[in-house]
Amino acid sequence: MKFTSKRLIRGLSTWALLTCATTLWADPIWHCSRTGNTDPQNVADASEQFSLASMNAGPDVIGVSIRDLIDIYSGVPVRVGALPLSACFMPGQDALSLAALQSLGLQPSAIQALARKSSIVQSNLHLVTDEQQMRACISRHFPAVGYLSQPIDTDKVLPCF
Repeated sequence: MKFTSKRLIRGLSTWALLTCATTLWADPIWHCSRTGNTDPQNVADASEQFSLASMNAGPDVIGVSIRDLIDIYSGVPVRVGALPLSACFMPGQDALSLAALQSLGLQPSAIQALARKSSIVQSNLHLVTDEQQMRACISRHFPAVGYLSQPIDTDKVLPCF
């Protein structure tokens, strides 16, 4: 009986650790602003407005490429049609931020410094503190990109990678 209860405790402990580790180290899901055009005719018109490479999940989400993500988070201005692209990010010590930005080959601490240093970059890089603010930032700063731990589909935000 003792042997079985020890195995059960070990099994539950292992399961708990794996569950926590999976939650803490979840892959970031890149999200983009929606264009707001859900009518088939408007979607076709909107696709002509955006000149960036489209790798999106839906026809009414802005199109951005991995290169665009690297550029915007590096402080290089990126335009979507005639509008400047905004990028939302969380502080560098956040695990989701580390995973998202390092997947682009970037260091979160350097991005924070860029956001503080230049008024041009500051207007396009927006520091947020949590995922709720990340969703709000992407919604508010059209066109914008950001990352979340779970896919979110709203009238303003949709996964794009």
